[in-house]
Amino acid sequence: MKYDAWLPDNKTYSLAGTEQEVQFIIDVLNLPPNAKILDLYCGYGRHAIELAKRGYRIVGFDSSESFLDIARRNARADKVELEFVLGDMREIGFTAEFSAVINMFAAFGYFTDEENADIISKVSRALEPGGQFLIDLLNREWMINNSLNRYWRHPSGEYVLSYKVDLIKGLTYMKRTLINQIEDTKKEYEFSLRAYSLQEMEAVIAAAGMKIIAVFGGFDRRVYDANSPRMIILAKKP
Repeated sequence: MKYDAWLPDNKTYSLAGTEQEVQFIIDVLNLPPNAKILDLYCGYGRHAIELAKRGYRIVGFDSSESFLDIARRNARADKVELEFVLGDMREIGFTAEFSAVINMFAAFGYFTDEENADIISKVSRALEPGGQFLIDLLNREWMINNSLNRYWRHPSGEYVLSYKVDLIKGLTYMKRTLINQIEDTKKEYEFSLRAYSLQEMEAVIAAAGMKIIAVFGGFDRRVYDANSPRMIILAKKP
């Protein structure tokens, strides 16, 4: 099935990083002021805090206490109020509470297929009727033909120097090397992430009672295809 990706009238998107991503979220969801949004696995609050600044009621949910500590500190520094909740996404228990749920930057696919599908069902349950689900995934079709090497600053002050992917049977095997230049330490982490195709996500989302209404290939509104690095899905609950 073909899905549309749209660009609202009179918009330009030359912004970079968090500002571009938050503007994308706002424009795609197109929610009224004061709408309530769940940022599922919010990390250190990069999107959640910026959305709160823009007048939305935000709940940031994450499994990392250290990330949430950073998020709370950043929120206080920016003088914004939002709620942060510590927990496992497999155990979210909200019911018809949110106008939207967002899950950004490949924060999905850590568990078994059955557990992942149950998470999507719980997302649907957390949404009000007519609520929207925005999920940002790496594009498996693109990953098959491209290796990833990424460099960015970790919130703890460490630097992530490498991020390599080997895709086998729908699983992404990742290796991160973190170097703390001040302490002169090096740590390596290996983990796997389930990489879903669009067809698989269609089935999981439909089984949860939602319908995909748009798919994007990036935060710049590019069309989703085999050459787009991301697969950003917008779904809606009836």
